[in-house]
Amino acid sequence: MPRFLLLPLLLLVACPSSEPVPEAHEHTTDEATLYTCGMHPEVVEEGPGSCPICKMDLTPMRRPEPAERTVKHWVAPMDPTFISDTPGKSPMGMDLVPVYEGGPASTDNSVTIDPVVVQNMGVRLAKATKGPIFRHVRTLGEIEVAEDEVSVVNLRYSGWIERIRVDETGAEVRKGQTLFEIYSPEVVAAQDELLLALRSEGPDGPRVKATRTRLRNWDVPSSVLDAAIKAGEARRTIPVIAPRSGFVLHKEVVEGARVNAGKDLYRIGNLQSIWVRTEVYEHDAAWVRTGQKAWMELAFAAGRQIVGEVSYVYPTLNTKSRTLTVRLEFPNPGLELKPGMFATVLIETRKKDDALIVPTEAILHSGERQLVFVSTGIGRYEPRDIDTGVVGDRHLTEVTAGLTEGESIVLSGQFLLDSESQLQEAINKLLAARLQVGGTPPEHDEPKDVSDYTCPMHPEIHAHEPGSCPVCGMDLVPTEGHDVEHEDHADHEGHEGHEH
Repeated sequence: MPRFLLLPLLLLVACPSSEPVPEAHEHTTDEATLYTCGMHPEVVEEGPGSCPICKMDLTPMRRPEPAERTVKHWVAPMDPTFISDTPGKSPMGMDLVPVYEGGPASTDNSVTIDPVVVQNMGVRLAKATKGPIFRHVRTLGEIEVAEDEVSVVNLRYSGWIERIRVDETGAEVRKGQTLFEIYSPEVVAAQDELLLALRSEGPDGPRVKATRTRLRNWDVPSSVLDAAIKAGEARRTIPVIAPRSGFVLHKEVVEGARVNAGKDLYRIGNLQSIWVRTEVYEHDAAWVRTGQKAWMELAFAAGRQIVGEVSYVYPTLNTKSRTLTVRLEFPNPGLELKPGMFATVLIETRKKDDALIVPTEAILHSGERQLVFVSTGIGRYEPRDIDTGVVGDRHLTEVTAGLTEGESIVLSGQFLLDSESQLQEAINKLLAARLQVGGTPPEHDEPKDVSDYTCPMHPEIHAHEPGSCPVCGMDLVPTEGHDVEHEDHADHEGHEGHEH
């Protein structure tokens, strides 16, 4: 190759581009790069090196880029009433923290995670939406006869049962139907007295009126008195009729028996409307109100629900079971609901048609705080304190403050994000202490003169220079709090050796 072509080729290889090569300091930022240990994330250093615990090489830590937010003012961390327009120190000597526009948070504690890591964590998102939310109290109840649909049959005079017309428990009766016939000497004597008064005084005589009133108070039917007056002689037996339509729930009478005044002989109940008595726990008692809708499901008709309502909430709590008794009322037109049956009951305690709702699994409960993570971008998540209302069915919860409609929240992986948020918050506090304007990192205030080294696994090993442990081979580390006794002992041995 000619020499006049060789020289330009060498110059081209030596200088491939006319653009200046950027120096390393042009890529550096005002803040130092931090390094941490993969096994011990609490170890944070400002430069490369080894972990003092496990001796692993430290790796660079990527700091999250803060979001563009406007600082409203600065406050003291321990005294929020101390407000300043510029950063600085609080009266207690602590660094002021910023308060940003558009949010209650005083610091930007967003979590930034690599999208690949997010995918490996299985993070799922959902949006806060407006919609109906309701809550049901699920409990067990027992069907019973409605107390206001029960009547008792008893007598106001004594006598003997002559004939029973309704002699079976459970028999259906109609209002006005004859239950039995009774012979009572008192009633027969009163009828004779009435007939005698009619013949001697006429229909308007005082004795006639008094006798009629006494028989009416004994609940003797008017038809019996009219028949006696028409026939001119007293009726021997008096029919006792049913006061209401329904079924015989209880019967305490047999033919030929003598019964005394005031004894309950029949109990008749109407089963067209029944009650369900149930118990709700103390923490649900405050939400149950009269008039709320209720559903009942029976074991023999799974999937079929009967609609009723809460008719009464008892005013006292059962101190032994810590439950409140609630009475429900249901229609029973086909008489399918039998007293004594057990039923599963759902009570709709609260309902809102236009509430801001989120999945319950998205909420982290930590003491008095309720926290969700809001997605603010790809790989960016912001912890947000919220206030909740109704915890409803279908795993939904009402949010009353802290979120707006349409915001994306995290459904899974919140605990990992919470741990990362706390770690980054600790790092930010460490950076604030190390990288103050005009300040010096506390690790480099004054270089320490280390003159004693020891082994972490064998503290009895001491040396004046760094090296390796002669027992296990681990690197020696500086001794915390210089071992004065060891130096005095070494100096004493050296002095004796010199004398010898």
